[in-house]
Amino acid sequence: MSPSESPMAGKRELDAHRKESAIEFLEDVLSLSEAAQTEVLLEADQGALTRFAGNQIHQNMCSNDCRLTIRAIEGEGAGHTSTNRFDSDSVKQALEWARQAARSGRVPARPADLPGSQQYAQIKNHFEKTARLSPDERAEMALRVIKKASAAGAEAAGAVSNSQETIAIANSSGLRAFHSFTNSNFTATISADGFTGWCDCTSADVTTLDVDERGKRALERALAARNTRKLEPGRYTVILEEAAVKEFLDFLAWLGFGAQAFEEGRSFMCGKIGTRITGENITIVDDAFHEEGSGIPFDFEGVPRQRVVLIENGIARAVVHDRASASRTGTSSTGHALPLEFTYGPLPLNLVMKAGDSDLEQMIRSVDRGLLITRFWYCRVVDPARTLLTGQTRDGTFLVENGEIACGVNDMRFNESVLEAFARADMISRSLRRVNSTLAPIMKISDFRFTETVGE
Repeated sequence: MSPSESPMAGKRELDAHRKESAIEFLEDVLSLSEAAQTEVLLEADQGALTRFAGNQIHQNMCSNDCRLTIRAIEGEGAGHTSTNRFDSDSVKQALEWARQAARSGRVPARPADLPGSQQYAQIKNHFEKTARLSPDERAEMALRVIKKASAAGAEAAGAVSNSQETIAIANSSGLRAFHSFTNSNFTATISADGFTGWCDCTSADVTTLDVDERGKRALERALAARNTRKLEPGRYTVILEEAAVKEFLDFLAWLGFGAQAFEEGRSFMCGKIGTRITGENITIVDDAFHEEGSGIPFDFEGVPRQRVVLIENGIARAVVHDRASASRTGTSSTGHALPLEFTYGPLPLNLVMKAGDSDLEQMIRSVDRGLLITRFWYCRVVDPARTLLTGQTRDGTFLVENGEIACGVNDMRFNESVLEAFARADMISRSLRRVNSTLAPIMKISDFRFTETVGE
């Protein structure tokens, strides 16, 4: 259903991306509820995408979606349901389904009360230019990279996207929360004689997307990869670019930075709070308020987000909580609840690694023999307690010799513990780059373990 359609018979039309309209709609829904306590969450997403392949644009699409999630609490039980049908009868039916689920008592309400009114910090990550980016403007961005690839005898494939997203929450205890934000992304894979280079850039403000520089580097990497060598497995000094570091950070979030994994004894943080678990130059925080990030000021329960130091100078400091985990462990929520349908417990969504004092060129010059890695893919967990992963390099893996990039090499499979690898980080870049919702640096790491060569 379109967010502009009538939400309920005889009521105002809903503009989900406007605060007054969204909150009024949620209050209308609350007024229909017969449950003891009710929470309503409105999620709206308006986006558009331009795809290209073989140096040609081949698809334009747009989407406009809006979803209402209702949580009801009756006594000690909770129930929830979702709908994208906003007429009066459908909303009443969804409210009743949530109430019946709560009254069944099969899912306990933890905690048994909803939070009251809250105060939120302001985050500016909504840009009208991004929200209104036209198909012609997206095409122009794609064509800048396509033309350069074509001129070099290469082929470009990828996508340009822009979106406007809104989250609004209201409950029967007086909580009202609203945040709207934008996102833009350019990604491309450049192919030259079967070898590839890759780029990706993301920003709330589309005018800051570094399409030309990123596209140029992807093309250079594809052309440089054409003369490859096959290396023997073993331990190598590696330079991991931001996308590769981001992959490692995201696995840390999933494996151990959340309270549920910690409670269940699965987290690498278990029994380690206050002790050193990685290198002294490693500090990782969850920070929704970072100026280059993509955070929202509250979680999916409407609790204000907090900046949480997870690892500080190599020492394990904390995990993130929602209200349920906080009630079980006698602490306070850090504002990290996920939507109700997720069963992972609270997770950090805005990871930031502390920058260092180096840059990519300095790292390359410092390497006698090692590898420059663009990104990883097909990563899987081998041992969660050790943060041991396996995966493959992709879209640009290069041999560095005597301080210079010598040639491309065949992709390789790694088996490595993230925390142990971070403990061997010799250099960290002074700049961070946003990859999806993570802010990551470039890292130089010694003795990185590769187990086999992939491909011919």
